[in-house]
Amino acid sequence: MPSIMWILVSISGGFFAGFTLSWQICLAACGVLAWLAAAELVPSATILYFAAACAVAVSGPRPVREFHSSTRPDPELLGERMRLRAASAIDRAFETDAPTARALLVADQSEIPRDVKQAYADAGIVHMLAISGLHVSIVAASLALVLNLIRIPGRLASFMTAGIIIGYVFMLGFPPPALRAAVMVCTATAAHASQRHTSRWSILALGGIVPLVKPETVLAVGYQLSMAGMAAVIAAGALTKRGRLRKLRGWRRSIAQSLVVSGVATLVTAPLVACSFGRLSLIGPITNLVADPVIAVVQPMLFLALVLSPWPAAAHFVAAAAHPLLVAFETVARTAASVPFAAIPVSVSPVAVVLSIVAAVAFIAACTSRFPGRSMAIAVTALSLTIWTA
Repeated sequence: MPSIMWILVSISGGFFAGFTLSWQICLAACGVLAWLAAAELVPSATILYFAAACAVAVSGPRPVREFHSSTRPDPELLGERMRLRAASAIDRAFETDAPTARALLVADQSEIPRDVKQAYADAGIVHMLAISGLHVSIVAASLALVLNLIRIPGRLASFMTAGIIIGYVFMLGFPPPALRAAVMVCTATAAHASQRHTSRWSILALGGIVPLVKPETVLAVGYQLSMAGMAAVIAAGALTKRGRLRKLRGWRRSIAQSLVVSGVATLVTAPLVACSFGRLSLIGPITNLVADPVIAVVQPMLFLALVLSPWPAAAHFVAAAAHPLLVAFETVARTAASVPFAAIPVSVSPVAVVLSIVAAVAFIAACTSRFPGRSMAIAVTALSLTIWTA
């Protein structure tokens, strides 16, 4: 049995301690169905862990830290000062685009109008407006590309990228989605440096161990969406390696892969979105397909402008270059939200939430299995029961 299995079993066992009996029963039911739906050992264990993160609720209050006087700087205060300085630099460089830039760089959405947030939600791309693993991964990939272009040795470039990402996530205050992405980047870096092959499911499992330190993290919508979204991306990747997609070439293959990833991610995260926001975007897969290239280009530019903030002229130049992309990003959201029936209001019961999570887990298992019949049967059954009980 792979060592990652023992890690996942330990993590899953830790979830049972300190939670109420009703949630333990709910978690056990989700885990059993996920295990039956999965054909491969490692994906099934990871799905069990994902079900735990999404299904359980913390029963005890969050412990209060005691204050101890010390001459050493408080890391949280240091990160807060860095974040405030970065926000001020963003305001100076981006001017009218500052609200969106602050949301995409330092996770500050306080200046974004409510109607704009609603447009992003109805368009199905509200997750792009908040710092998540997507943003951290884009920055990491851009850093690796730049270091490679300036001929930094591969291993040194990987460690430099990991170090910069850790510093960036520290400045953000270690939000769970960004921390998950940082752990995955560091794990992949270590694997590359040691020339070892790693499973994406194993890296995802290691990136999602934040609840071991902060159990209340499992209740955070950002953490749940981050784990669900990444699991969907991995499952979609496995799905695109089979079937007719393998026969496509060039731009047709790229578009088909993007549609599959977007569609799988939308289906898997739909239960969490419906439960948290009370609305479900129907146009999300198409909107994500259009918005993904925009955010992939503008995010590195925003990060570059932040890095160049000590040189105001250079930072302002990069910010001005990013302006058309930020306008395009908001235009995509507003245009998609204005489409009739782009998003529909939904009301879900606790039973419907559990059933929809079971459907999402079984769907992930179907994507990763060579014989998806049993998994799809469980997914369709759970989805039918969800609609019936809604």
